[in-house]
Amino acid sequence: MTNFFTTSPTRSAGPMDSKVTHAQSLLLRGLRSYQFLRAGRFAPCRFYPSCSAYAVEAVEVHGAGRGLWLALRRVSRCHPFGSHGVDLVPVRKKDR
Repeated sequence: MTNFFTTSPTRSAGPMDSKVTHAQSLLLRGLRSYQFLRAGRFAPCRFYPSCSAYAVEAVEVHGAGRGLWLALRRVSRCHPFGSHGVDLVPVRKKDR
């Protein structure tokens, strides 16, 4: 089990995120700031993981451009008449 004091502030560099671009860094900083501001509040999200967690993972895995596109697609599906359930970030094509 990990807690706030024992986790490192950055993710360990794996094979997929060896280089983080400036655009990725800015997007991730903005998304994590949003998550920090929303912490402890009611989350009416219809999907798992939440839209902001999905966006962070999409940007980390796919980069700034495609990750942002995937996140916007996900947010556009989050409406009262949309689907619900588990919706994971797709695997990169070259990592399949």
